[in-house]
Amino acid sequence: MTRNRAALAIPAALLVLSGCGVAAAVTARTTTVSDIIPNATAARASLTLRSLPLSRVRPVVAAVPPASQPKPPAPAPSPDVVSILTAGPTQWLEILSHSGAVVAKAPIDPILGWMVASGSGGAYWAQSDAMFELTPSGAVRKLGTVPSDANGVLIGPDGTSYAYATSDQSKSGVVTNRIVVVRPGAAAVTIADRVDDPNHPTADAPASWDYYLINWTSAGIAFARVPSGGCGCGSFDMQMQSAYSAMINPVTEVGSPLTASASCPLSAVGPGMETACFSGTTTTTGLHVSSGGTPRYSFAMSGANVAGDAVFSPSGTSVAYVTIPAAEDTCGATWNATLRVLDLASGTARSRTLGEFTPAVWAPDGLIYGSIATASGSMATLVAVNPATLAVTELGSATTGEQFVGIM
Repeated sequence: MTRNRAALAIPAALLVLSGCGVAAAVTARTTTVSDIIPNATAARASLTLRSLPLSRVRPVVAAVPPASQPKPPAPAPSPDVVSILTAGPTQWLEILSHSGAVVAKAPIDPILGWMVASGSGGAYWAQSDAMFELTPSGAVRKLGTVPSDANGVLIGPDGTSYAYATSDQSKSGVVTNRIVVVRPGAAAVTIADRVDDPNHPTADAPASWDYYLINWTSAGIAFARVPSGGCGCGSFDMQMQSAYSAMINPVTEVGSPLTASASCPLSAVGPGMETACFSGTTTTTGLHVSSGGTPRYSFAMSGANVAGDAVFSPSGTSVAYVTIPAAEDTCGATWNATLRVLDLASGTARSRTLGEFTPAVWAPDGLIYGSIATASGSMATLVAVNPATLAVTELGSATTGEQFVGIM
């Protein structure tokens, strides 16, 4: 369950924070700071497998060696993980290998949970009005500037571009909300600029709202318009406020609505603009999945639990999420979450109770990454869960103040 503003961000790297006195599995490399140098990004061509026509059967007059069979695709390598540690006088942003060894780390203080991210290049954070990247080699690079009042940040698929959101209030109470994109070597570009006037609310936003950045994929930047100041300690807190969400193309600046129902706020965005939302008021009565805004699947739920923290599989054909008993949906309660992995086509699901487990991303290597908190919530263990067997692999031991950020 998410207790901070970074609830829905699904970055490309796993981020960990660590503090003084935390033993690292290996010695982290010394960090150096440099300005980023723009590099052209080469597009990767994808191969399309086509069926070969069947040849007619002919008499065999000589021994012919059997035709070689195509090799099955190799599984994707396990990603590195990004996390943050808030224990001790020094706070750290760390990159861990999939086995839990510290690859690189950098001190960041203070920690702003909604201003850290992961991406293809490493771990990222905003500090002192600038955006920084920690690479797996241990180098720290300055990517560009970020205003001190930014309230969220995302990393682009290229690992060097980034986006942030701001809210500027006038004396009359009118707020101008913006989403800004910064690319290497280019000036910052505002791709969304919309006024929030509480005296004249609109049908697709709360009366007073801010932009909440969710993720940035090849499909675009997913965001929600959430009530101003909305953040608390309830289960799935930010998701319960993400009723009005959309996807915007950062190049054309064209937006496409995703969800627009206060009774079914957005919980997850899939690789092909699939969305998952849970309906109900005090309890969850249904799971609804759409694709490109068109309803695809609806599943009835018991109404005895509260559900959230959904993540789509890389193919978009399955959804993993957690449920907690309705009686535990209170601030300060100890959660006893059950992970459920649902195949959308068949409607069948596997489940396992995992304590205070929070799934964060279903990675290309086929594993679901997240964290399991202790009953007090002060310590957490980063884990990877096999969605087929629901076996849990710990990425190190429970650590005070550790928070999962993403995967690389």
